[in-house]
Amino acid sequence: MMRIRDLNRWQAFAGHLSFSLLLGMVVFALFRFLWYPGALFTLAGAGKLMLLVVGIDVILGLLLTLIVFNPGKKSLIWDLAVILVVQVSALGYGVWVMAQSRPVFLVGATDRFELVTANQIRAEDLASASKPEWQRLSWAGPVVVGARPPSDPDERMSMVLGAMEGGPDLTQLPRYYVPLPEVMEKLLKESKPLAHFESIAPREVADLRAWLQKRNFDESNVAILPLKARKGMGALMIDRPSATPLRTATFDGYGKVSKDAVESKQTGADGESPTLSHSGREGLPIGTAYASIPWHACRAGPRARDQGQLPVPRA
Repeated sequence: MMRIRDLNRWQAFAGHLSFSLLLGMVVFALFRFLWYPGALFTLAGAGKLMLLVVGIDVILGLLLTLIVFNPGKKSLIWDLAVILVVQVSALGYGVWVMAQSRPVFLVGATDRFELVTANQIRAEDLASASKPEWQRLSWAGPVVVGARPPSDPDERMSMVLGAMEGGPDLTQLPRYYVPLPEVMEKLLKESKPLAHFESIAPREVADLRAWLQKRNFDESNVAILPLKARKGMGALMIDRPSATPLRTATFDGYGKVSKDAVESKQTGADGESPTLSHSGREGLPIGTAYASIPWHACRAGPRARDQGQLPVPRA
């Protein structure tokens, strides 16, 4: 049986590389298939976070092994043990820090879905959820729910103003969560057919169509809704008859907006400022859809805070 002292520096480096790659693959599987399934991996910027944590940890560990490894060194075993402990601890700490921003809810409200992370929900807000399963932060990927704004006008306005100042938005307040089917009718009214996005993302639309055909879904029964995540806007494909999320996509679910369209939103056809709607609101708190606040005033106002029991789409 080969002992550690029988290895040369490069053999030890190769062994450590294999161990590090194995650890990296475990972390990748956790991120890619559990916390950030489908297009959420790209939309939430998880790849860069994972590469930063795993890459630095693996490179430093390998370099230290390459530097200290000497078969004749008396403290070799101790040195390697310290490097291993430090590397695993650093990786564990990095994953733990990243776990604090893992996706916990995919929330449907108004005209879009929003990906909500663990660090966007306060403990006191989580405890106010109406269902026990919504009073805890998922470790197995985002839970799909709906959100309904408060019926009291004063409470609604307070929520909107708080969100515009950087406080929690409608989708980050579990006390307003409801089962997704309860808000799906309203959401579907704001949806678009898959064909609408052919000119924006032809390759991805073709992939989605192939995915639907393979599973015998009728495209006419499919709706596309915007999906807001940490790194921008994506899309969520919904099966209309069952009101079930099917698959996420990286193209903007609002679609392209021309300069003329944006200007018309700012002034309105009659020269007055309209309230918020559709793509004009994608950078704003979602609760602003329920308040009579001019679109341009929200854009110029305080900084908006950028931000999924059905299974989240894993494809």
